[in-house]
Amino acid sequence: MTRFNERMIAYTRVITINLIIFLILLFAINSACWVYLKNTREPSRSELPNYESERTYARKIFKEYNKVKQQYEPFTEWKALPFQGETTNILGTGERIVPGINLNGTPIYRFFGGSTMWGEGSDDSRTIPAYFKQSKPDTQVINHGQLAYNSRQNLEKLINLLTQLDTIGTVIFYDGVNDAAFLCPTEIEVPGHRLVPSFKRKIDGDNVDYVLIFLDKVFISNIKRLINRLNYSNQSTLAYNCVGNEEKISQIAQGIIRNWEMAHTLVSNSGGRFVAILQPVAFIGNPEVDYLQLDETLGQNVVAVYKAVQKLIKENNYDWIIDMSDTFDNKQSIYIDFCHVSPLGNKIMADAIIKILEQ
Repeated sequence: MTRFNERMIAYTRVITINLIIFLILLFAINSACWVYLKNTREPSRSELPNYESERTYARKIFKEYNKVKQQYEPFTEWKALPFQGETTNILGTGERIVPGINLNGTPIYRFFGGSTMWGEGSDDSRTIPAYFKQSKPDTQVINHGQLAYNSRQNLEKLINLLTQLDTIGTVIFYDGVNDAAFLCPTEIEVPGHRLVPSFKRKIDGDNVDYVLIFLDKVFISNIKRLINRLNYSNQSTLAYNCVGNEEKISQIAQGIIRNWEMAHTLVSNSGGRFVAILQPVAFIGNPEVDYLQLDETLGQNVVAVYKAVQKLIKENNYDWIIDMSDTFDNKQSIYIDFCHVSPLGNKIMADAIIKILEQ
């Protein structure tokens, strides 16, 4: 063996040892960041004043919520997998149960929306559709809500149903928050949905991408999370691009109205009744939110979209579109984050919807 080869082997050995040491240190730092983030994260929503009288049960609600998984669904992109729990139960169709007996031939009420309609933060018996059913026991009430659905996905879900059903009944769309919060992110274009970036990576990626994702998770993901937390204000500002972007705001607002118009036409032509509701959000009106830590930048973007939607609602003057964005303007603890509410909020909303339908 020549002296050159001996030197190369020695250099290679030194480089390899240093690389291994570097990766071990990087792994250790990443793990330490994970421990720090875990121990300093915000308190669970179950500890909010909304659940003061049922703290233990609220913890079960959120524990089971975190166990809910999703699967691919044609056209709507995803739906919940079946699940059985003490507070949360999901049918084989992917829809959350509404307790009570549904009799054939009775009036049918179908509720569409995102996680707020699905009932995040509440058990099966205290979602909006569940409270509606309790007030109208002699009806069929179906909760078609799915986590993170926006108005376009609700329209797709409605179309899927209309290809299979003979009777559609009364359809309620509960939209606004997910169109704004999940279309205003800088990396998402209109039309779109929350998981567009994730879907693109999985569809367009190759084996190298999966390796990079694995390495990122093992060695640097928690380091980046901690840096982002320390630099949160700047990161939040860059994360959304609706404020000042009138074209995107218009695209989102027009999209909501047009999705509702198409849904109204489809339901009406099928012999049903359609109502669209612009749902409440903590950034609109004067709700009690002093106990929450809300993202100011997200709020500015959501408000920009909501104002555009409200303007279009007034211009079109449809009697089947109801602006309920300020429904929770009171001094009670309703919100558990920027859009989800505790059971009391669902009860208030269910009662309000009943009054609207009876007018």
